[in-house]
Amino acid sequence: MKFSSTSALAAALVAGVNGASIPRTQGSVPITFIGAADAQFTQDFPTDGSGTAITNPLSISHISSSTDGVSCVFNGIDNSVTVVSGSETVDVGPPQTQTSGTCNVGSAQPESRSGTGQVDITFIGAADAQFTQGFPTDGSSITISNPLSISHIASSTEGVSCTFNGVDNSVTSVTGAQTVDVGPPQTQVSGSCHSI
Repeated sequence: MKFSSTSALAAALVAGVNGASIPRTQGSVPITFIGAADAQFTQDFPTDGSGTAITNPLSISHISSSTDGVSCVFNGIDNSVTVVSGSETVDVGPPQTQTSGTCNVGSAQPESRSGTGQVDITFIGAADAQFTQGFPTDGSSITISNPLSISHIASSTEGVSCTFNGVDNSVTSVTGAQTVDVGPPQTQVSGSCHSI
């Protein structure tokens, strides 16, 4: 009787230790985005490397994670790239609205933003109003939440082809490094990109 309860206790301790120190390969991680005067918000990101849009317009000065074993890359509206590895708080330079992020169990490298993992696409509206959002190059469809009416879509990355869908049923394809007109101008709702 004593042996079985000791074994059960040991198994529970091992499971508890492993559960706390090893992140799950599937699931999500909460990330806190901190702006001026301690204004902040928290958003969950899947840990499978898929791109996730960030729609909160708060200008961000710091990005914080409390999860060991997970690394994330975040993209700013003015082209910042911020890498957060494990449990740490990282400065965003210069402070700016964040537009998308990806998280992985293990390490994440900003180099993955090239044609091998993620591509930045710039959406341009009237009077040079614009925003940039990252898209994974695995062909998955990503939601675009920014309501700006878009006239042009631009990529500066060779070897990647993308298709974007507008709210009024436009379909705009961008292949390689080019800027393409959206006709007629309209809010974009989703997009997908793949390596070619």
